[in-house]
Amino acid sequence: MSTVPASLVSYREQLEDAIRQDLATRPARRRRIVVRFAVVAAAASAVALGLVRAVGPASAQSVVHRAAAALSGKPGTILHVDFTGRQWGPPRTVTWRDESWQLESAPYSRRQIETGPDGSTVESTSGAGGDQVYDAARNTIYVGPPPVEQTAPRPHLERGPRPGTYTLRYGRASLVISARQAKALRKGTVDIGWRLRKQDGRVSAGLTLIPASKVYHGPDSSDDADSPDPGSPAFRDQILALLKSGGAHVVGHKTIDGRDTIEIDSADGHTSYYVDPDSYEPVELDTTGTDGGTALRFHTYEALPAEGNGSLLDLEAQHPNASVDRSASDYQAAQSRLFPHG
Repeated sequence: MSTVPASLVSYREQLEDAIRQDLATRPARRRRIVVRFAVVAAAASAVALGLVRAVGPASAQSVVHRAAAALSGKPGTILHVDFTGRQWGPPRTVTWRDESWQLESAPYSRRQIETGPDGSTVESTSGAGGDQVYDAARNTIYVGPPPVEQTAPRPHLERGPRPGTYTLRYGRASLVISARQAKALRKGTVDIGWRLRKQDGRVSAGLTLIPASKVYHGPDSSDDADSPDPGSPAFRDQILALLKSGGAHVVGHKTIDGRDTIEIDSADGHTSYYVDPDSYEPVELDTTGTDGGTALRFHTYEALPAEGNGSLLDLEAQHPNASVDRSASDYQAAQSRLFPHG
């Protein structure tokens, strides 16, 4: 789950009015609120795990701190991430690969190469000037229309589909919650977050509620202006939430395909995060559920200086011989053709 944007924090006043009007006439359903850390990931090929040596309590605290620091965004850099994913469980197992270059300060431009389960590869960019996509078969870069500035949506409550429930809406996303959860929102003991899922190589996001104590706001609030977009579907915010939750614990050193790593597990045992013992950068992320599991195997995770590397974010620089098509209709057609599943 990625962390909640600062714009969401101001919704509590309207929640109080809505709840006050309805709580008196609707019985609160007693419902146990279960919040689990969910991560978008995929399972890597056979992982040989062997305990090498234990990590002491003092060292464990340092490991978690350093692992979080290794994920912190560094303004003036381009984060280069290359990983292979695998997801197993009914009805089938799928694999994919994703490589991206993300500018870690405004305007947070991004270039991404996605290789789907069927082996097809699509390259695209996004930034202040809009979105672009490269069609390798036609050697053409399709330029999307310039972005339209929109006012950020505000979360609000509506009467739910059943007595004692509310529908929490934020933009196009919605979540049915109980009166008890609505009261927790008003009190600030829980907050709004995003739960990201990946199925058949596709990412979807939905609203969820998480304890306010587990919301990660960054290492220093003074750095918020230079932090990466907290709404980005990067796994980084999810892992930071795990590491900052207080429930993460260091298991010890593990060997993954001959490489020494340090394993950090979530309190519920559903998530295992492996980091390099020297750089503390990610090596692998595994999650398991009742009907399968997922994992990410990181080949590259590095911060490059933005100065002198701007071409990494530019499709035209990467494909200087490609044609450039600025037709809005051609861009939409290319999107449908290259991303048939959305």
